[in-house]
Amino acid sequence: MFTKRLNMDTVMAISSDRIALELKKIKASNFKQAQALEYTKPLAKLTSDLQTTINLSELLPIFSQHLTKLVAHSGLIFKHSDLSINELYGNRTNHSCEYTLAIESNPLGQLTIMRRKRFSETELEIIEHFLSCLMQPLKNSLLYFKAIQQAHTDPLTGALNRSTLHSVFQKETAQSQRQHTDLTLLMLDIDFFKAINDNYGHAAGDTALQDLTRCIQHTVRESDHVFRLGGEEFAILLHPTDVAGAILLAERLRNAVQDLSITHDDDEFNFTVSIGLSRYCEGESLESIMKRADKALFEAKETGRNKVVNA
Repeated sequence: MFTKRLNMDTVMAISSDRIALELKKIKASNFKQAQALEYTKPLAKLTSDLQTTINLSELLPIFSQHLTKLVAHSGLIFKHSDLSINELYGNRTNHSCEYTLAIESNPLGQLTIMRRKRFSETELEIIEHFLSCLMQPLKNSLLYFKAIQQAHTDPLTGALNRSTLHSVFQKETAQSQRQHTDLTLLMLDIDFFKAINDNYGHAAGDTALQDLTRCIQHTVRESDHVFRLGGEEFAILLHPTDVAGAILLAERLRNAVQDLSITHDDDEFNFTVSIGLSRYCEGESLESIMKRADKALFEAKETGRNKVVNA
C-alpha cells in the first residue's frame, strides 16, 4: 500500500481559468506545464461538481466518478477518527494508495483509493491533482457533518439526544412494519445516582455517565440506537430484536454495568442500573411504548433495583 501525507498550506477555490496556475503549486509534482494543461478541463469540471453538495456521502462518490475517467479504481475508504467516520464507497481490492489529508493544522482524515493492480507514478500524480480540488469542499463537508452530529448528540456522553429519539423511532418502526420484524425499547436508569453526586461530586457523576454510555455502546450492536433522555436516564432501541433477545441483552448489559469500576480523581466506586423493556406493537406511538417501558422501569426500582423487568 502506498501512503502519503498531503498537507496544503493554502487551498483556494479553483475556477476553470485558474487550474493551470494552481497545478504548479502542488508539492512534489513533476508534471511539465504542457502535461498539466491537459488536465485543466477535467479538474475544472470536478471542481464545479464538488460545489453542488455539502453532504459527505455525495461528495466522495462525485470525486470517485471524475477520478475514474483518468485513473481506474474499484473504491474509496474515508476515515476520520475524531468524527467516528469510516465509510467504504465501492469495493475493497488488493492494491491501494492512502493519503492523510490536512489544510494547515486542520486534519481532514485519511482517504484510501483501491484497485486490483498497482498505481503508476503518473497515476499517483494525477490523483494528487484531483485531491487538490477535493480539499476545501471536503473541509466544508466535515464542518457540516460535525454541526449535524452535534445537533443530534448529547454533549456530555456522545449518545443521541432526546430530540433525536422521535425521528429515529419513526424510521425504525417503518422498517419494522415493512420487514415484519420486532422492535424493542429499553429504558435504563442508574440506581441511587444522587448518592454518587453527593458523595463524590458532580464531576464524578459526569464520569459515571460517560463510562456508562461507553459500556452500553460496547454491549449493544452497531444497529441499535442509544439515547440519553436526561439526567441518569437512557433509552435504547433494539431492532430487529424480540422480547426474549431483548431480555438477554438487557441482562448482559446489567451485568456489564455492575462490573464497571469508576475512577475519578482519588475516588473509585461502582453503581448498578435498573432496566424496563417493552416490545413495539404495530401502530403504537413513541409516547405509548415509552410509557409502558417506563412503568416496567419503575417496577424494577420498586422491587429492589439492579434488575430487568418486561412490561
